[in-house]
Amino acid sequence: MTATTSPGTLRRYPRRRRVIGDLRYWQDVRLPGLDRSADISVWLPPGYHHSRRRYPVIYLHDGGNLFDPVTSFGGATWRADEALTWLHTQGLDAIAVGVPCSPDRRIEEYTPYLDTRVLAQRPGLGEAAADTYVDFLTDHLKPWVDSALRTRPDRENTLIAGSSMGGVVSMHAWVRRPDVFGGVGAFSTAFWVPGEQHLREIELAIAAPRPPTRFYLDVGGREIPGSAALQRSYRRDTERIVTALQEASVPVRYTYDSAAYHFETAWAERLPSALAWLLQGYAVQAPKTGRTSLLRSAQAALRRLRGRPEPG
Repeated sequence: MTATTSPGTLRRYPRRRRVIGDLRYWQDVRLPGLDRSADISVWLPPGYHHSRRRYPVIYLHDGGNLFDPVTSFGGATWRADEALTWLHTQGLDAIAVGVPCSPDRRIEEYTPYLDTRVLAQRPGLGEAAADTYVDFLTDHLKPWVDSALRTRPDRENTLIAGSSMGGVVSMHAWVRRPDVFGGVGAFSTAFWVPGEQHLREIELAIAAPRPPTRFYLDVGGREIPGSAALQRSYRRDTERIVTALQEASVPVRYTYDSAAYHFETAWAERLPSALAWLLQGYAVQAPKTGRTSLLRSAQAALRRLRGRPEPG
């Protein structure tokens, strides 16, 4: 699939007083393959228009819930503008691109599979369309963003993140296109919707040789208070993927918030630290080369653990 024509002028957001920083948007963009249009938001870091710097890009799902309470589900947002502004004060700048979900096919667009139990509960669901959605992100939206803005287009500086079903499609995007995405954020991921096939594909992808990638995963202790079975599934499935990442020595940060609900306010609380982790870099810097240096580092670590002072 090849990139289509650019979506046109990047406009100033009409309700700027509701948002911190420079929020812009592409209006009424046609999403190839998905039979719908959407306004795609773009948040630009402070100083963008007064420098020649290039920036990492974070692609976020459920774009209507990121910045403006007027467009958000339930009137609550991720407060992504606040998180990104705070990151700027920490020396971590990034462009954020928000893609609104489908108004009536969100589950289908965000999942590569539909578990048989889900289909039994929701017989009106259509076909899983995550592959088409990922194709839109990688073959159309990313080329538009890279041509219109001063981005750092390499995979190490291209991140993807979302919550619930947005976590599902973020993980799937990396499974399908590890050449594009170098960092993944999956908040309160609803792995139970695509089911076992999706989990196994992720585990196989983690075990396979792939370019270095950084992951952030989290889950709340009150995701679905009315369903003990689903609550267990959220935590069990997330920790299963975290374990696979740890066993493969893949950089991962995992957060379990026992008091957190499945809602935008919870994700807003965790977003700043999650993005800071994803933007910090893609590998912990190795010690100085040489077996002697490594041995000395190990010996120093043991002394610290035993409470012994360093040699003079």
